[in-house]
Amino acid sequence: MRAVAVLLVMAYHAGLPLPNGFLGVDVFFVISGFLITGLLVRELVTTGTVDWARFVGRRIRRLLPAAILVLVVTALVAWVVVPGLRRREIGTDIAGAALYVVNWVFAHRAVDYLASDSIPSPVQHFWSLAVEEQFYVIWPLALIALALVLRRLGRMPTTGAVGALLAAIALPSLGYAVWLGAVDPARAYFVTTTRAWELGVGAALAVWCAGRQAPTRHTGLGSVAAGAPAGGGRVAAVVGWVGLAAVLAAACWLPAGAVTPGPWTLAPTLGAAAVLYAGWAGAPSGPVRLLGTAPMVWVGGLSYSLYLWHWPALVLGRWAFGGLGPVQRTGVVALAVVLAWLSHRFLESPIHHSRALAARTRPVLALGLALSLVGALAAVPLTQASSPFRTTPLAGPRPAIDTLGAATLTSPPSTDPRTYAVDDWGWLTPDPQLAGQDRPKADVDRCQVDRLAEEPVACEFGVPGGTTTVALVGDSKAMQWLPALERLAPQRGWRIVTYGKSACAFASGNAQSAGRPYPACDEWNRRVLARLRAAPPDLLLTSGYASTAWDGSRATSAALVAGLSDRWSQLRGSGVPVVVLGDSPVSPNDLDVCAARHPHQLSRCAFGRDAAVAGSGLPAQQRAATASGTPLIDLTPWICPVERCPVAIGNVAIHRAGDHLTATYVRTLAPVLGAALDRVARSGPAS
Repeated sequence: MRAVAVLLVMAYHAGLPLPNGFLGVDVFFVISGFLITGLLVRELVTTGTVDWARFVGRRIRRLLPAAILVLVVTALVAWVVVPGLRRREIGTDIAGAALYVVNWVFAHRAVDYLASDSIPSPVQHFWSLAVEEQFYVIWPLALIALALVLRRLGRMPTTGAVGALLAAIALPSLGYAVWLGAVDPARAYFVTTTRAWELGVGAALAVWCAGRQAPTRHTGLGSVAAGAPAGGGRVAAVVGWVGLAAVLAAACWLPAGAVTPGPWTLAPTLGAAAVLYAGWAGAPSGPVRLLGTAPMVWVGGLSYSLYLWHWPALVLGRWAFGGLGPVQRTGVVALAVVLAWLSHRFLESPIHHSRALAARTRPVLALGLALSLVGALAAVPLTQASSPFRTTPLAGPRPAIDTLGAATLTSPPSTDPRTYAVDDWGWLTPDPQLAGQDRPKADVDRCQVDRLAEEPVACEFGVPGGTTTVALVGDSKAMQWLPALERLAPQRGWRIVTYGKSACAFASGNAQSAGRPYPACDEWNRRVLARLRAAPPDLLLTSGYASTAWDGSRATSAALVAGLSDRWSQLRGSGVPVVVLGDSPVSPNDLDVCAARHPHQLSRCAFGRDAAVAGSGLPAQQRAATASGTPLIDLTPWICPVERCPVAIGNVAIHRAGDHLTATYVRTLAPVLGAALDRVARSGPAS
């Protein structure tokens, strides 16, 4: 069954037409829960407790040497093939993987909407190993605590007591997975609390089996315990084949919008448990006829090493070659198989089966700690990577902001491509490698609430007690305009109030996120609208990146246009002037990578304007503005004046990865935005 799991994962990662091959990880969870719990329960029932140190020592010998080798090799190769400061994030991931907490690192990054510039990590697959390691540490301790409580009550541990404890952990975990998967699927995918129940499925089967005395029956895998009732062998065989079919079917098809982990994850997890049951029951006509063949046994024995090596080989191969075609992918996977066999044959297996180490628990625990530290230390050089860019002139201080960026453009901006074809600026601010950190205060101060939040947070900027209140409302693409507004505020007496929410359009109707309803956004909208009606601003500015909304059955552009138009009309009908700040063109997430590779040929990193505008929220905003008669300010000519959008203007990097403008460049747009707002004010309400 391990062979099935790892082959599903590898096929998915290699780009084969297996849309849900990642569910092989869920199969691994069930297998681990079954095997580990079986060992622990037998020890608990026999001795009345669990030798936690000896158990952890076995896990260290089995898992840690090969894992740390992969991390060290990954760190070395990443230093060579990954450009610029992208190494830093990989270094953080390697350190987290070495300490088996990387799943929480990825969960935090998944939740951080403004970290959307993140790329697949070469150690991203370690998230599942981190979940398992946390299980290996916590579950035995929970059983020890159970034994202590029962001893105080004068009772010995039983499988029934273990089952009750398991249910108290697994059932809430399943409920939490269903809930969090609906509201925040990215975070739900990684966190241990949504995955514990999957390990619990295998654990529950192990507890059930441990409570039954079974005869021994011969199968293609050797002698195994079996204990089905009369005629149960045939039933177990059918159950096993149905379970295997469920695993494979789920890997090939899940309904649109299915979230994992969640209700649909029951198919591969219960399917895997059914196969394990058939094997335990010793049904010779069950899946063992397939899974017991020599090739599957060989792959299964190598599955851990295959899992460790294949993903970094694919990711770092893409970095090294700028992408992988089918032939290259095949070659990289073949290389991963060779590396897996070598590490299994000469490292993993000898240490795992060492009798000398098996008899020395404390030295093994010390070895485990040392190996984890080696893995973490291997990440240090990556986290200290430097940038090829200067952020100040060689001589003298950095010029004033009103002489940089958009201030260097003519009005209207030139449309001559030669004006922007600058290869080597000498210095740029912010550093294109660190542009993601050049964010508005509304983000830095955490005024923008996350996807789960429904209660708005109001933050104030500009002139305290100013004579004019300006409300800035929307998602991060709205908040990105704050630096320009702050620069205008002192001369205009503006008190700026922000209401921001990640990935949430300020619109009527129903929002969507990742092709699913986004009820937290809808509720946030209602509450923001109530606040604005209770304390109407003198001017409301809004923007957003959304291009679709939920129409009741799917995400459509028409639903968003209707929702935007209705919301703006509601506010204007209440006497609140509304101006839309058109969404900025969509920028590639890897501009920093291109800049790191071509620091003296930056014109090679320019990108097409038409596609960038079409992919933004601007087209829907323009349609809604026309339908509702709401003024819209489009600053695209000042951001992307020509057909190939430049990455810098006037010594200022324009874009930060994740499809946002840098706060510095927005600050240089203040005079342009102020003039546009003045024109809107002079023209009065749009008809």
